[in-house]
Amino acid sequence: MTTPPLRVLIADDHSLFRRGLTSLLDETAEFTVVGAASSGPEAVKLVADLHPDVVLMDVHMPGGDGVDAVRELHQTLPNLPVIMLTVSENDADLLKAIRAGARGYFLKNVETEELFAGLRRVASGQAVLDASLTARLFEQVSNFSADSPLSLRETEILQLIAAGRTNREIAGQLVVSENTIKTHVARILEKLDTNNRSEAVAHI
Repeated sequence: MTTPPLRVLIADDHSLFRRGLTSLLDETAEFTVVGAASSGPEAVKLVADLHPDVVLMDVHMPGGDGVDAVRELHQTLPNLPVIMLTVSENDADLLKAIRAGARGYFLKNVETEELFAGLRRVASGQAVLDASLTARLFEQVSNFSADSPLSLRETEILQLIAAGRTNREIAGQLVVSENTIKTHVARILEKLDTNNRSEAVAHI
């Protein structure tokens, strides 16, 4: 039996790039582009209408931020894999995208075969990262001291607080109740001997 092609949705504000990527994917038997958006909000709407298997999303788009769109999609469709495909090598963009729920992050100069392999991998439940960014991500992770008094979950919540998330937003992203997040935040403040969220973030 022939495996049906992966249904891909593209979100990028540059029409020339969208058309080029669409042609590249449609030339193969493995992928078919079911839709293209020029902003994050448009991508969210098209996902609901077209039900793609994978989304390729730019980070920065004038009509609506890609990371915000990923966060919204992750809350409603946590199993939908999204790969960020961008020119941004900014560490903050990379970490924000991962925290929002992105399953992959590639630079736009990625080799064609690496992109195709990445699409296959995220569709099977794996995560992918541009090879040039891997070392930098490990460096970011290593900045959190191994002897930190915080648990892994508490560290994750503190990172989300540092990214400006409210308790309600964190609860939605981690799929727990807001009261659970409030309890974690109270423990974080106690363990770090701090009085408020801003003081706690200073420990990162």
